[in-house]
This record gives sequence, C-alpha cells and structure tokens, in this order.
Amino acid sequence: MKRLVWLVALALGCSPVIEGDPDGMGGTGGTGGDGIDGIDASAPDPDDGIPPVEALDAAALYARHCAMCHGPARLGGAGPALVELDYTVAALTARITDTMPPANPGACVGDCAATLADWLLDGADAPLDCAEAAPELLPRRLRLLTRREYDAAVRDLLWPDAAEADAPCGQITFAFPAEVDRGADRVVVAGTFNDWSPDRGLPLAYDVAADAWTGTHVIGEGIHRYKFVADDARWYADPDNDWTEGDGFGGLNSVVELRCGAVVPGGRPSRGLPPETRPDGYPFDNHADAAQVDAATLESYLEAAEGLADAGLAADACRGDCLALLPRALRRAPTDAERARYRALLDGPDGQRAFLVALLASPYFLYRAELGEPVGDGTWRLTGPETASALAFYLTGAPPDAALRAAAEAGELTHDGIERHARRLLQTPRARATLGAFAEQWLGIEPLPLTVRADPALDAATRDALLAATRRFVGDLVLDGPHDFASLLTAEHTYANDAIARLYGLDPLDGPALRRIDAPPARAAGLLGHGSVLATYAHADQSSPIRRGLFVRRRLLCQDLPPPPPDAGGVPDVDPSATTRERFAQHTDDPFCHACHRYIDDVGFGFEGFDAIGRRRDSEGGRPIDETGDMNDVEGLGTATRAPYHGLPALGAVLADSHAARQCFVTQVRRFALGAPADDPCATEALTAAFAAEGDDIRELMIRVATHPSFTLRRAEVAE
Repeated sequence: MKRLVWLVALALGCSPVIEGDPDGMGGTGGTGGDGIDGIDASAPDPDDGIPPVEALDAAALYARHCAMCHGPARLGGAGPALVELDYTVAALTARITDTMPPANPGACVGDCAATLADWLLDGADAPLDCAEAAPELLPRRLRLLTRREYDAAVRDLLWPDAAEADAPCGQITFAFPAEVDRGADRVVVAGTFNDWSPDRGLPLAYDVAADAWTGTHVIGEGIHRYKFVADDARWYADPDNDWTEGDGFGGLNSVVELRCGAVVPGGRPSRGLPPETRPDGYPFDNHADAAQVDAATLESYLEAAEGLADAGLAADACRGDCLALLPRALRRAPTDAERARYRALLDGPDGQRAFLVALLASPYFLYRAELGEPVGDGTWRLTGPETASALAFYLTGAPPDAALRAAAEAGELTHDGIERHARRLLQTPRARATLGAFAEQWLGIEPLPLTVRADPALDAATRDALLAATRRFVGDLVLDGPHDFASLLTAEHTYANDAIARLYGLDPLDGPALRRIDAPPARAAGLLGHGSVLATYAHADQSSPIRRGLFVRRRLLCQDLPPPPPDAGGVPDVDPSATTRERFAQHTDDPFCHACHRYIDDVGFGFEGFDAIGRRRDSEGGRPIDETGDMNDVEGLGTATRAPYHGLPALGAVLADSHAARQCFVTQVRRFALGAPADDPCATEALTAAFAAEGDDIRELMIRVATHPSFTLRRAEVAE
C-alpha cells in the first residue's frame, strides 16, 4: 500500500497537463455580439491563450484572426508570410474585409480590418528577425512513455536478446510442442497470411532436441492471426502465446505482431494501457503535455507490471544479477540510495518478483526526464543520459543501447557526438520500424479504419498488409534510397503481396511477404497511391473528395481548416445516376460552404480514380470518372494560385515541388522528435532551407533536427 500511495503521488504530481491551444490552430472568431465595430468581442475560450479583445489592439486582433494561418511572427504557416506587403492601407483593408480569414470572411471588418491593415503595413512592430532571435524552447518537463515506447522499454528489459535481433522484417520462428499432439505426422501453420489454408500452410520440421515442430518463415510485417494444423485436420492455438482472440467457432486464434526488429513474446506489453490522447492538429502519439496519469491509468500500469514481472521470471530476466537491470530500466546510472532500496526488495519475500514489479512500475521507468542542468543564461541543457534517451526514442522508438549509454556517461553527447550516434542509430532495424510508425501517424492511417467496410475485398489480412506496405515504403525509401522528400510523393514503385495485388487488380504474387514492385501508372505517385491512404480517407460506402482534400491540406501542407459548422449538412446520399464528384459538387456549391470548400473539393476530386477501398476505377454507375483537380493555393491559403492536375502522379509532382509541403514535412519531423507542436517559425524555416540545400535528404533532416539547439535546450520553467 505504501508503494502504491508513493507511486500515485509521484505520478500524479509530475503528470503534464494541456495548456491552451496545443496546436496554435484555435477558432477563427466570428461576427455579431456586442463588440466594437466588426469585432466579435465575446470572450474567447479561457484556455486558448489569447486575451479578450476589449480595444483596438492590433497585436491582439492579429493573434485572434490571423496568427493561426500566418504564424505568430507573421512569417507564414498555413498562409503566406505577411512581410513587405505591396498594398495600400485601403486595399489591404478591403482584402481583409472581403476574404480574411479564408475559413470565415467577415470575422474582421470595419475598424478591425482597418486597424490590422495599418499595423501590418506600418512596420513599427516589425516581424521577428530570425537572425537575432533565440530559438523557441520547450519547458523542462517529464514525458510519459507512449505505449510504443513502453513496449520497446519492456522488451529491452525482459527479452533483450529478442529485442536486439537483426532479423528480416516480418520474420518469425514458430514452435509447436510435440507433446500437444503426439500422433502428428505433419504440422503446418495456417493463418491470415495464407488464407487459413492447410494446403498452403507453412511447413514445420520436427526438432528432436527441442521435442517440438519448428520453422522460420517470413510472413510480412503487421498483425497476424494463426493456428497450428496437425495432419491437415486438428487445429491448435499456440500454447506459448497468450495473445489470443476468439476464432468465431468457440476456439481461439493466436495473434502476433511483426515489425522490423523483434517479435514481442505474448503480444504487446502495453495492450492493457489506455491509448494516448492526441490534441487536434497534432498527429503523433507522443504529445508530452497531453499525457496524464490518473488513478485508473495508474492501476493499469501496476497490473501490467505484475503480469510482466511473472513473464520476466519465466524468461529468467535477471540472469543471476537483478541489479544489473537498473541502468537499462532507469536509462542512467542508479544512485547508491536506489541500489540499496532495490537490494532490500531482492532480500525480502518473493524477492525477484517484488524487484521486477517495483522496477516496471517506477516513475523513473515510465517517464523520460527532460529537466537538464542550468547553462547559466537562463536555459537548461539536457544531461548526457537525458540526451541519450531523447535521441534513442526519437530515432529508434526505444531506450538507448549500450553504446549510447556509455557515450552519455562519458560526456560525449555534444553536437558532434549526437550527430555521430544519430547516423549510427539510423542504420539499425529499429530506425526502420520507427520510420514506419512515423509514417502511419503522420499520414493518419493508423489504425486503418476498415472494420466498418462491408466490401469483402478488404479483409483483415489485406488491411494489415496495406499498413505494412506503407511502413515498408517509407522506411526503405529513407534508409536505402533515394532518401529524398520528393520521392515520397512521386515514386513509381510500391510494395505488395498477394492480398494487395488482388486489391490493386494485379497478377498474383507468391505468398504473404511484401515485395517491391512497379506501381501501376495511376498509382505511380508515392504515398498518394497507397491503398492505406485511399481507404482511410473515404466513407464506408463511397469515396470522399472532402476527406481526401483535407488529407492533403492538413497532413501534407499543414494548412488547417476549422471543423464544419453544426448546420453544414451531412454526406450526400449515394445516387446511382450521379458520380461522387457530381453529388459532392452539388453539396458544396452553396456560398455558405464555399469559403472553406474551395480549398478542399478541387484538391480531392483528383482522387476520384479510386473507390472507397482504394481500388482503381474508370467509371462510376456507368459514367466515366473525371479525375481532374486543382491544387490551388498550394503555398498558402489566400495566395490565389492555381495548379490544375489530372490524376495522382500529377498531384504528387505539384506537391513535391512545393515549398509549403517541404516546410510542412520539416514541421512534422520536428513534432515527432520533440513531442510538441514545434511551431517555431525561425527554426522551421532554417531547417527547411538546409533540407533543400542538402537535396531534400530525409536522413540529413532527421540528424539536423537532433543537433538543433531546441533538441537539448529547455526553458527554465517546469511544465506543470
């Protein structure tokens, strides 16, 4: 009980909380109310970080109406930079009145528009000079491990041999104890990777020494369900795998998840933990301020620790010296007091189990510290072990390995040391897996929401294969070549197995393992042609130009738009006499909708060559498909530019040539690295310029993010 109370107090006492609008993409304001001429003077959300506008304060007006698109320093974001504007005050006032903000024109008119125009053109309050500006730093804080990071930390601690395995992506060794069926003459593995067919089962050979049927096979990345089949007739779940689910016939299927790296014994250690909270506009699972631990969450961590301790004992995790686990679990050298406390647990009743439970439930295991040491100029620099953890979790999704821990203890993680180890870590299988996780979250495709699809062509095996193909595509492109950003959107190759080939209408491929193939011409657009993307951004029974257009705006260009108003209407009913394009055009021709949908629909219509589950189509309801689109305002909402295109390869070429898309990708990488919105305009612009100068090499970008001052420096105040 004392330990529980201590854990509750410590975990709750240092849990971060959300402050303000975490993505800087708050509401757009509106008209009406009792405010000054043209200003909505109603009080904003008390947590949006913007004070009420009680007078004609130009800076406050800008923060409320403009900063969401043009950036807090007027250096651009979803919209263009507002510097050196070639307008008269009257012309800019008219532009603001008639068109700004794009999602809600009319929110700032009259004196509001005139005051803003004068302020923007006056130059008295000049925008931020990046040459003079210090980097915007995050506060000192503690970061709760994500479930992904928790899984890796547990694997390192309890199953280090499996965790370090350098096996091909999607390889697994099956073992079926012979004692389960002594009469078997033949044992194979059947599952989602071979359509549950014993005839196509993966063969196992009898190993006399192990008294088990064993075999190593590559079945591809993803989540797989399987059973052992003896003599083509008797089906068994894996007795050594406690991750199971009902098979629909009163029995159980065994489940395993394979990624580049290792197989997790017994499934994900974090499967009993609650999912992460992701604030609007932030795509990743690691938002530090959103991670909170309440009493119920703490109980789930304690239950997980107890179950994992039992698994660790079975795996002989201590290997004769439990105290040797402390540096790996704490991710730093333990203090003498800590060693003494854990030694006391080992010497007590049920010593090893009590030790493992305490270690796995310790806040020092569950949290990553980013507190640092004072530099002397009001900032704090992460310590060596803190830097090692930050670098390792960023690039590999896992705790620092032995070489990185040693470098941290030796004080070697300076700028050059960070760069050296970043290059080394990017060559590991775990970096490939982490790039896959980044891709899933950046694109918004995990978990692929296909369980609601009624189409049998999109079964669980196909869904998992589509996700694995996207992970593989990004990991291989970044680490094996051609390494560049443009290829993410223009590559003429893709990855497929039998299941994906059927969905794409290709000739059959041999087996469940993914292989690199030439993409069909209509899909030769990198990620844009992936079934995982096309099926995610659709409705259950029809394609969705709106969802696909918003995907491009939000995920690829970082151009956010507000949610539709309550009276915007729903999805148009399916009409067999009209194409999806015609139905959605009717739905959004209303001037009330046009302010936002002019930036969405024309982009999304170019995806109409693909149906709701990502199959290629040339006609709909007997009528030809029109897959022309317009990637308008690609460099920023309100720039009034056009970029007509036909089909996804042409759209990919427009985006690949876009500064906004490149800058958005830099922003997304920084967010993933820092666990925060990371919207410092000067840092983003400097990194974007370096990215372009280095041939858009994504590996070099990832290293530059790690060596940027904002990666290891923190503000003096501590996040609450």
